[in-house]
Amino acid sequence: MKFLRAAALLLICSSFSFAVNKDLVQLQRDLEDRINTLQNDVDSKLSELNGLITALQNENRHTADQLAGMQDQVSNGVAKSLTPVAGLGSKVDGMTNEVQALQASIADLSARLERMDAKITDLKNQIQVIQNPPAAPGAAGPQGQASAPPPGMSADQAYTAALRDLQTGKADLAQQEFQQYLQYFPNTELAANAQYYLGEIAYNHADYKGAIDAFDAVLERYPDNPKTPDAHYMKGMALLKANERSRAVQEFRVLVQNYPHTDDARKALQQLHSLGVSAGTPTARRKP
Repeated sequence: MKFLRAAALLLICSSFSFAVNKDLVQLQRDLEDRINTLQNDVDSKLSELNGLITALQNENRHTADQLAGMQDQVSNGVAKSLTPVAGLGSKVDGMTNEVQALQASIADLSARLERMDAKITDLKNQIQVIQNPPAAPGAAGPQGQASAPPPGMSADQAYTAALRDLQTGKADLAQQEFQQYLQYFPNTELAANAQYYLGEIAYNHADYKGAIDAFDAVLERYPDNPKTPDAHYMKGMALLKANERSRAVQEFRVLVQNYPHTDDARKALQQLHSLGVSAGTPTARRKP
């Protein structure tokens, strides 16, 4: 009896176990089918996505190629447009350089012509001096009577030539020309200037006695002219250089008294102070 019960229970369990195994197998098959379906869907989606990515990359490359082509076209167009302008700029620069070179050549030629003209004028003056030896300062004749000048010689030209030679460092030639001017034109408005410059030239050559005589001639022959204060001051300086201190002091005092508001009077006061003397009361002014 017990045996039959055990056999029946075993049979029941076996049937149940077979049924369960069958269900599990079917469930496993269903899961595999679903997984395969999902895998197929994923693969399909990935394939589509890869296709889209590839298409997008190709489109980007095409767009980049188009942009590069457009940039090249624009660059070439701008370069072609600017080529005439660049050529024009080069031509303008070349013309500017040519004009500057021409201006420099003209300036150099003008300078050469001026130097040549000055040399010709100096040569003419030297020839006139050689042909008409100048007299000593003050040798214009009795009571300032003038000698007849050479043909073609004018007072203005003679004075201008002498002053130019003095200003350009040709003191010896200027001295001869001023002496010649005074010989032929002793009574002009510029005669006092010519006599004064003779004194300056002698002073600069350390010929203080000659300078004193020349400045004395200005004061005696041309007492009322703009060079009179200058002649007083330079005479005083020449006297100082000649170690005639008392006469120099007197000359400076005359200048301060008679021309107190001039620059020469101010310089004369400075000389008096440096000598340790006062302006004082000078002796009477010399009359011509």
